[in-house]
Amino acid sequence: MRRVEKLELLYGKGATEASEYVLKKFNELVQEAKDVYDVYEALDYLAASISARPFSALLLNTTRDILRQLALEDYESLDDVKKRVSSILASTLQRVAEETELAAEVAARRIEDGDIILTHSYSRSVIRSIEKAYAEGKNVRVIVTESRPLLDGLETAKRLARIGIQTTLIVDSAVRYIIREADKVLLGADAITADGGVIARSGSGLVALIAQEARVRVMIVSGTYKLYPETVYGLTIEPPWLGDEIVPDDLKEIGVRGYSPLFETIQANLVDALATERGLLAPEAVPLLIKEIYGSWPPSIEPLEELFAKARKKLSALSHP
Repeated sequence: MRRVEKLELLYGKGATEASEYVLKKFNELVQEAKDVYDVYEALDYLAASISARPFSALLLNTTRDILRQLALEDYESLDDVKKRVSSILASTLQRVAEETELAAEVAARRIEDGDIILTHSYSRSVIRSIEKAYAEGKNVRVIVTESRPLLDGLETAKRLARIGIQTTLIVDSAVRYIIREADKVLLGADAITADGGVIARSGSGLVALIAQEARVRVMIVSGTYKLYPETVYGLTIEPPWLGDEIVPDDLKEIGVRGYSPLFETIQANLVDALATERGLLAPEAVPLLIKEIYGSWPPSIEPLEELFAKARKKLSALSHP
């Protein structure tokens, strides 16, 4: 298990926003680099950020694209490296914005006038879906969980209430009681696994399980930039976690310890549909989609550790002109 230290990557940020924060910071470090050793430090920052949020498919996939370019291409100067990194990131962030909006439009079309929607944690894609449905004149009400321990749901409730959507905040433990009022469950994703499952903030799996019990449909809203093809070989990474900081001081004093994993998997059989920029997909379609994008099944993917090493080796030529 990995202890979370980089909490700025978690508080008040959904999967996409956290990844964008890291990628923009990485680009700043590269653009400010005065020599190749500064670029090495930027790569160290990228690797540490992945360690803090290892299930962020956007961060993983974009890092892989950057490292491939650095490892494969020959660069005559540090400025060439800076330009290439900047170009990759600009293209990626534009694609993310477009896919997020398209996925939200697909989800919004499935929201009906009068729907009561239940959601958990914070997801820009889910929020945009509800905002779009509301902008179309649909009268919707939203139930949002607090989403402990980071209380992500508070930001979701704030965003929706500010534009006039009737929003109810509930404690996480009330989901099974309140689910009978909901017409649909909308959830975001950090990653979409190779079997059509989803990795999301802890508590999402419980919400999906309760929804299945209550016969309420679960829709995941996500661009396909969150595909996580490595999971075809299984998911062996333990989730990041918080520890004693979740325990009140008086309990710490008598030896009570804290443990709160921050992410979990929603099995594919608990997901009714994925709203993506390619339309509404069944979880069973994800392997076909990965084969289409990566050209084979199982996909051939080079480990990030090897790509980091290759990129560093190629960049080392710039330190010996």
